[in-house]
Amino acid sequence: MGASPSFELNHGALARDPRAAELAAALDLLSPIDSEETFNQYCREACRLWVVNFRNRVGETSARFAELLEQIERRSQSVIKTGWGGVVITLHEAPRVEKFLVIREGGYLALEMHEQKDERLEVQEGAGLILGRRPNDRSLTVEMLKPGAKFHFKPGMEHCLIGTEKLLVFERSIDPKGMDQDLIFIYEPAND
Repeated sequence: MGASPSFELNHGALARDPRAAELAAALDLLSPIDSEETFNQYCREACRLWVVNFRNRVGETSARFAELLEQIERRSQSVIKTGWGGVVITLHEAPRVEKFLVIREGGYLALEMHEQKDERLEVQEGAGLILGRRPNDRSLTVEMLKPGAKFHFKPGMEHCLIGTEKLLVFERSIDPKGMDQDLIFIYEPAND
């Protein structure tokens, strides 16, 4: 069995926001992520430090967040319930998929990548962090998520969303293998 992948974390983009400089410095001490344990420790600590650093909320959520979460809890049609919240699918016309990622405060997705799936994310409500590796970068860049922020992940680009507050993200993707058939989990959230 091979060694676990190791990811240095670049908090430079996060630190450019003066309100987040202290948070970035504290999170820098948790680099690298090189195991399931260090991944989960990083995500949990990011959520804890966020609350300490931002006593006032960075993002707000509307009734829409609550309605989508309720759909997930009722296990309505076209939803997937997860440990971090869930997914509400709004379009599935293979290979195109559109869906809401409804992330509870303190919830986080796996550090993952895809072989063929190309996805575009847009933050609708709330706040959080995103870890993502840009092409030709060696480390994962950590950035703040706020409404209007957009990200594009091409195949092979590692990424993870952390709901440091309630977080609503809209995803548009081209998923040639079929919805959720091209998920390569590098490190997964602990079931606690």
